[in-house]
Amino acid sequence: MSQLNERRRNRRHRRGGAAVEAALVLPMIVMFLFGIMEYGRYIMTLQVMTNAAREGARFALAHTQPVTVDGTTYGNATSDVSAVIDKALAGQALEGQTVQIYASDSLGNNIGSWNNAEAGDLVCVRITGNYKSIVTSLLHLSPTIPVSVQSAMRSESN
Repeated sequence: MSQLNERRRNRRHRRGGAAVEAALVLPMIVMFLFGIMEYGRYIMTLQVMTNAAREGARFALAHTQPVTVDGTTYGNATSDVSAVIDKALAGQALEGQTVQIYASDSLGNNIGSWNNAEAGDLVCVRITGNYKSIVTSLLHLSPTIPVSVQSAMRSESN
């Protein structure tokens, strides 16, 4: 009978120990999961920005010469390229986001207006801003991370 009482007492102590262990481990697991989700969101944002820059560069190359239909000129304005980029971003935006569209050299440096790109010239779209983290205080991260993506495409013909 005394062995049975001892077993019951040990079980009660173990239940309390399991609760303490769970209280110590659970916050670490939750922080780890939040970190994984935040990293995935950051990578997704980079991918969306890169795709938008590529779509903008593609549109700019296809519209270096203006098209006039019924007295209205289309395609050759920077605002048209920006509209394509905004559509590709699908509501995603960086904090303090800027978009640059320009003719570039092989290193991506700005050498002038994209509207005058000739065959063999590069057109570059650069999107810069700050990625704002959602769980910064919980994970002790920097509240913003600087992001700069660019896409440069060579004009095949004009």
